[in-house]
Amino acid sequence: MYKKFNKKRIAQLAGLTLATALITPLAQAEVSGEIGVTNDYRFRGISQTAGDFAVQASIDYSMESGFFIGAWGSNVDDESYDADVEVDIYAGYAGAFGEDDAVEYDFTLTYYTYPGQDESTKYLEASLGFYFADFHFAQWYTNDYANADVAMHYSELNYSYEFVENWSIDAHVGYNYGDGADLDWGENYVDYSIGVSTEIGGVGLSLAWLDTNLSSDNEIKDGPWKNEGTILATASYAF
Repeated sequence: MYKKFNKKRIAQLAGLTLATALITPLAQAEVSGEIGVTNDYRFRGISQTAGDFAVQASIDYSMESGFFIGAWGSNVDDESYDADVEVDIYAGYAGAFGEDDAVEYDFTLTYYTYPGQDESTKYLEASLGFYFADFHFAQWYTNDYANADVAMHYSELNYSYEFVENWSIDAHVGYNYGDGADLDWGENYVDYSIGVSTEIGGVGLSLAWLDTNLSSDNEIKDGPWKNEGTILATASYAF
């Protein structure tokens, strides 16, 4: 199993881009986890905590065969679901191909849930990701976004460059499109970020600027679904 997956998962859900390209693969089964805090839980550019702090944690079981399963959780301030907690359950397969296994990949199914809410708040999303050198590309798709029976697509490209030892510049761009984007905002949109990340004393640190190209009519500066540009800071500890 490839250890990149766990860090990638945290990065995608927090709306941050971490230095995934610096993490080396493992060759045996293991249980791993991560706990972190961020000043705003952004999912694809949109705040899930009304611009407030979030505490997030994950637990993963990775098998030598490449199969993995895990769960990720965070506090939220979700106006549409009236939810306080999000718990996502995911499973998939990771592997590599090419000369010296130069290209890594993972296929993942993610089930989004909000404990305490009814079944209508849950939905399933599939993703296929590839890693090559310092690049990571992933395509996400669901045919039942937000349990609203509409399709949602998300394409993302991430890049991480280690400019000095243990310090990286991280860049991310993602495109949200389909009927799900139209349902939420009436338009497709891009989210993007650029920042730096490092690890000090076993604690991962990241600072990034994140924004979207949503039209001014759809810009939300405060409260639920806040989406104006912001500085995101996160600290996490992996075990």
